[in-house]
Amino acid sequence: MSDKEILLAQLDACHNTNTWFVSLLNSIDGLTEEQAMWKQSESTNSIFEIINHLIYYNSRYLNRFKGIPNIESGVQNTFTNTDLNWADAVKRIDNIMSEWKHAVKKSDNHTLNRWALDLAHLTTHTAYHTGQILQLRKLQDSWNPRDGVKG
Repeated sequence: MSDKEILLAQLDACHNTNTWFVSLLNSIDGLTEEQAMWKQSESTNSIFEIINHLIYYNSRYLNRFKGIPNIESGVQNTFTNTDLNWADAVKRIDNIMSEWKHAVKKSDNHTLNRWALDLAHLTTHTAYHTGQILQLRKLQDSWNPRDGVKG
């Protein structure tokens, strides 16, 4: 398996293919906006806030990967974004993850070698937050274990 194939497999697992863990899209599938905004306490983030955080970082790193400058947003808290409703946030993170896979597929080995560590961190970061989402769904009793990984 080539480095590119490994990175694409990691992106698939994080994005929309359950492997050893539940993918991001599967973790948020079927959630209502109300469920996505639920917080266990004020000191924790909601699922919606976690998705906003992933949108922020995954899109900024995608821009860097593509050589597109990021506009300084002045964002103090990457977990809040009042510009998107829940349905739009789900579409946005889906599009960003799809764009990542497309960009990696098109990239040359030199670019991939330069970005391999960042991509490894990006996929680990996404998987980490997906685990948080699943925990929140379990706490609110909105997760169906049949949607999880089949072991």
